[in-house]
Amino acid sequence: MDRPEDRLALIETFERDGRMARVRDVQAWPLSLGRGLFNHVVLDDPFVAERHARIAPDDEGRLLLTVLETSNGVEVDGRHHAAGASVPLPAAGATLQLGQTRLRLRLAGEVLLPEQPLPRPERSPLWLGLALYALSLAELAVGLDPGAETSTWLAGVLGVPAMLAAWCGAWALLSKLFQHRFDFMGHLRIALPWALALQVLDVLLPQTAAALGWPWLWQATTPLKALLGAAWLYAHLVHVLPQHRRAVTSAVLAMTLVGGGLSLNNTWRNHDSLSSTPYMSTLPLPALRLGGTTAPADLVADMARLAPPLAARAKKAKTADRDNGEENASDN
Repeated sequence: MDRPEDRLALIETFERDGRMARVRDVQAWPLSLGRGLFNHVVLDDPFVAERHARIAPDDEGRLLLTVLETSNGVEVDGRHHAAGASVPLPAAGATLQLGQTRLRLRLAGEVLLPEQPLPRPERSPLWLGLALYALSLAELAVGLDPGAETSTWLAGVLGVPAMLAAWCGAWALLSKLFQHRFDFMGHLRIALPWALALQVLDVLLPQTAAALGWPWLWQATTPLKALLGAAWLYAHLVHVLPQHRRAVTSAVLAMTLVGGGLSLNNTWRNHDSLSSTPYMSTLPLPALRLGGTTAPADLVADMARLAPPLAARAKKAKTADRDNGEENASDN
């Protein structure tokens, strides 16, 4: 049986998701690392050479890592070293990267951090869920006609919890795939604040724009919701892949830019403008009107300016219908 007093060092091998996979005692030097079965530490990694590296003390007793017959080299604490290099190792140990395998060499000079307190169990975000549910039902009640059928209410009453459960369940499955834990509550704690923020934004901004007479504020609602949605997606992805923040940031940024470009293109095709005309399915209360009133003459002048673009759109639509009719006739 191995005795702790015979341990010279410890080699820890990590999985690609950051979990520790194996721990090996080092009780004698030299220590060889590679893919060959004759090595002391055998690494099942196609990017590791048969004889990749060796760790041994020099004449003065300092540990040296020698990079052997490899074209990929070795990273020691983030610095790359090619074949043939001899690298002195710190007395506290070092982090090694061989191919796609990350190792940590722990030596007797390692200074351990103080014991950390156990994290307290997080409280369930019940009040956030209740606030989101209440706001969703209130918005549904305002939008429905008086005396609406029960089936119309049913979609709103059951839809929000069902969609939230499905959303968090899907992310929990990804956590199970990448982190080997079904973290439903962790993703629920992420989803509720973002979903509530989106709901509040969707309710308040159009009403505020109508009250103040600021159409640009209404037009800003969709871009702001898109940015909040991208930040929400980023929070879930970082929770699933905490070791790949840079890649996650790049992916979410690219998706946001591409999605924004496609949305602007679609809006331009439909409205000949980069923003659609402000529209609300329910009119705001007159008592909330804070932006003053508009003179009837100004309203008539604004409506008159709509005549040329409307005529141009009508002409364009007629031309498109005529071309489609001629094309269908030629096909027949």
